Amino acid sequence: MTTGLTAALQKKSVLISGIGIAGPTLAYWLALYGLRPTLVEYASRLRTEGYVIDFWGRGFDVAEKMEILPAIKREGYDVKELRLVGADSRRIGGFTADVFRSATNGRYVSIPRGELAKIIYQKIEGSCETIFGDSVTNIEQSTDRVHLSFRRAAPRDFDIVIGADGLHSVVRKLIFGQDEQFEKYLGYGVAAFAVNGYRPRDEDVYVSYGVPGKQAARFAMREDRTMFLFVFADNDGRRIRFLLARALHWR
Repeated sequence: MTTGLTAALQKKSVLISGIGIAGPTLAYWLALYGLRPTLVEYASRLRTEGYVIDFWGRGFDVAEKMEILPAIKREGYDVKELRLVGADSRRIGGFTADVFRSATNGRYVSIPRGELAKIIYQKIEGSCETIFGDSVTNIEQSTDRVHLSFRRAAPRDFDIVIGADGLHSVVRKLIFGQDEQFEKYLGYGVAAFAVNGYRPRDEDVYVSYGVPGKQAARFAMREDRTMFLFVFADNDGRRIRFLLARALHWR
């Protein structure tokens, strides 16, 4: 960022929709350069759920510059092996995670998505305005300002609005239209959840069982919890629509 551009942007107010991983990370860097970020999140609190993700590459570099790598490594997992098993639970294939460490020069760790989000949020907590339990409902842009309406809070003006609110972005929908214009269904569904007290436990091993069109995997976590991941083929999305319909009915 050049000095001239920095001076022009300093003190600008920025509304960031989404308090996950991208939103707080962006808020940290904007505040560092003198902007005034405000984050808004539909959920009533910081989301703690999500998959165990592999953290490496550019994200690793950014985390190092933010000085949060020690926390990420502390909360992360040092996966030793990807083990493929058959229906009888016996090993039929796999490989060690050394291949990932070799490819990334050792700059690699696995961490639950919720833990990563919490670490990043703690880096900006108290230094940026954060609003939970609310969302943008309308965006009106003028020549130099953006007027926002919210589901709960009073309307406000900002200099810049950024959508960091995931696949079904509210900001993108308000500006560009419905999700269906941009989504391309790839024929697969994914689901994940964690349970307590599952046995057996294979520490630091990602265990996976698959047949054509279906895959189930598990990973033992701390505090006697196990994360499960399911991937299944569904070419026309019927299962997804069925599950969504049931979820809306239960609500």
